Amino acid sequence: MSRPANKSTTVVDNGFSSHVVALACQMVDGGGNNGSMDVCARVCMVDEYENIIFHVYVKPPIPVPNYRYENSGIGGEHLRDGMPLKQVQRRIEEFLCNGEAMWKIRSPKAGKARILVGHHLHPLLQSLHLQYPSFMIRDTATYPPLMKTNKLSNSLKYLTQTFLGYDIQAGVQDPYEDCVATMRLYLRMRNQVHQREDSPQASDPRNRNNFAPSRQSELERMSPEAMLAISRSDYYCWCLDSM
Repeated sequence: MSRPANKSTTVVDNGFSSHVVALACQMVDGGGNNGSMDVCARVCMVDEYENIIFHVYVKPPIPVPNYRYENSGIGGEHLRDGMPLKQVQRRIEEFLCNGEAMWKIRSPKAGKARILVGHHLHPLLQSLHLQYPSFMIRDTATYPPLMKTNKLSNSLKYLTQTFLGYDIQAGVQDPYEDCVATMRLYLRMRNQVHQREDSPQASDPRNRNNFAPSRQSELERMSPEAMLAISRSDYYCWCLDSM
């Protein structure tokens, strides 16, 4: 697995045609009241063929009291000449929107905009001050078939070992390694072969398990097996991305 050079650099390929990109960040400590404010210090994006399309160190907008060097491998010398956060935001948006206006991709009929893959993407996007439509996001931390329970996520390290059969994050965290792992997990889930229902999308009202109040007594008498037989999945299955 080839990784970007360990220096403050930008790697950009403007000619890629992938409709899916994975994003990962390396965080450092930005302080805050309880010392837990995360600041994005390094960004990596790859396409679905694991090619690097963007890799850069980010110049923090606030002082960094702790670089977490043992885990991040990042020091002040890496960020001194980093790309300003606003410029990083603009470049990521350019990749994701792919020529579409931001207002236009907020519609489920977004045309050229790219699907964004990652792990725990919500706090990551918050740290970058970025917004992206939820229907264009594929998060391995919140995808039901990859979760521990419907409220608890598995770590990316665990998912990679369990579903892909190799270890990551053994030492210094590498955002390129995380990008590749999330992309491989996404592709594995997307390429699942299973029976498709006539109306499988979670946005379809028939998939929301909203039964009429008049059926309440009937439902209470049903066995769990019978209930399962008439229920439908209430999440969007990633295999639909390949249709």
